[in-house]
Amino acid sequence: MRRLSPFLLLGSLLIGTQCRKQETPPAAPAPPHAAHATPKFAEAFSGDRAHQDVARLDAFGPRPPGSAGYGKALSYLESELANVGWKTHREPFQAKTPDGIVTFVNLTARHRSAATEPVSLPFLIGGHLDSKRMPFPFTGANDSGSSTGLMLEIARALSIDPASASQVELVFFDGEEAFGGSITPTDGLYGSKEFARQLRSRASLPRIGVVVDIVGDPHYPLFCNPDAPASFRTTALRLGKELGFPKGLTTAPGQIIDDHVPLQYVGLPCLHLIGDFTAMDYWHKEGDTLDKVQPQMLDKVGKLVLRFLATPGLLDDRQ
Repeated sequence: MRRLSPFLLLGSLLIGTQCRKQETPPAAPAPPHAAHATPKFAEAFSGDRAHQDVARLDAFGPRPPGSAGYGKALSYLESELANVGWKTHREPFQAKTPDGIVTFVNLTARHRSAATEPVSLPFLIGGHLDSKRMPFPFTGANDSGSSTGLMLEIARALSIDPASASQVELVFFDGEEAFGGSITPTDGLYGSKEFARQLRSRASLPRIGVVVDIVGDPHYPLFCNPDAPASFRTTALRLGKELGFPKGLTTAPGQIIDDHVPLQYVGLPCLHLIGDFTAMDYWHKEGDTLDKVQPQMLDKVGKLVLRFLATPGLLDDRQ
C-alpha cells in the first residue's frame, strides 16, 4: 500500500480493472444484528486467539507469492476455517509482473450455511495474505500477518451465529505487495484486481466491503479511508471512540492505495482500516516482527469490524 494523490489514484485504477458504472445499490439487507446492541459474535472475538494465528503465520516464514511459506499459510487457513464451518476455495490466476508471469492464489471462504457463487453475499471482508518479497527473511508479522489473523478470528466469531455468518464472504488476497519498491499502476494489488474482475461477472455486487491491513500495532493511529461513504466513516469513528484505541482512529490525511481500491472501482463501497504505516520505522524492514502485533489491538479492530457490519443504515446516505 502507499499514499497517492487523488489524480494519480484515478490513473492507477484504470490499469488492470475494467470500468463498471457506479450506481447506488438497492437498500442494503438487514445487517447481522440490531442497531446499537453489541452482537454476541462481536463479543466472541478474541484478540488472544487472533494473535496466536499471527504467531503461527509468522512461524511459516516469508509468504511472497508462490513460496513455501505462502503454501503453508493457505493450508493453515483452510484447516482452521473448516473447523468452524467455513468452506474455502483456492482461486489461482496468472498476471504479468516485473519478474515475468507469476501464478498467484487468492483464497475465498463462505460459511457452509451461505449461498454459493456466483451469488454475491451482502458483506465482504478482505485483506492480503502475502508478505513482500525481500532480500532478507521478511515475515511481515504486522504487514500482513495481523490482518490475516484478524480475519480468521472474525470467521470463528461469526460461526457462533450461522445466520449472520451466511451473509459474509472472506477473501484473502495474494499479491498485494509490489515486486518493485512500491505499488504502481502496473505492479501490486494483483489479487484484489483479479477478484474485482470476477465480481463484475456476478449478477450483483456485495453491498458493503471492509478491507484491513497492518492493524496490530497499538503505538500508531488507525486510519479509515477518506473516500468511504460518509456513513461508513461516521460509524467507524464512533466505534473507534467507544472501543478506545490507544492512538485513536481517524480519517487518513490522504488517499492510500491498497486492496480496497480495485473493489471500489467496480462499484463496491468499502471501509478501509490500516495502521499509520508511514510512521512505522519497521515497515517493510526486518523489524516487522511478532512483538509489533499486540492482542489488545487485534481485539479492538476485530470488534470494530464486527460491530460495523452489525450497524443498520450504512448505505442510507452514501456519498
